[in-house]
Amino acid sequence: MPIYIYECTKCSHEFEVLQKIGEGNEDLSCPECKAGKPKKLVAPFKTQFWSNFLDDMERKISPHKFK
Repeated sequence: MPIYIYECTKCSHEFEVLQKIGEGNEDLSCPECKAGKPKKLVAPFKTQFWSNFLDDMERKISPHKFK
């Protein structure tokens, strides 16, 4: 099951929820203020490939940092 990030529409608190794909936010409430129907946020997706790519680019641009 994926982890989704939600933001409370009342207090702007962000929290994570482990739920099934396609499951809605109707039954969710903010853990801080207990308001219902939080807004689902777009979570960043990172991979090891992307991290390696950025490290390689940093080595090419600033080789003095890696000596």
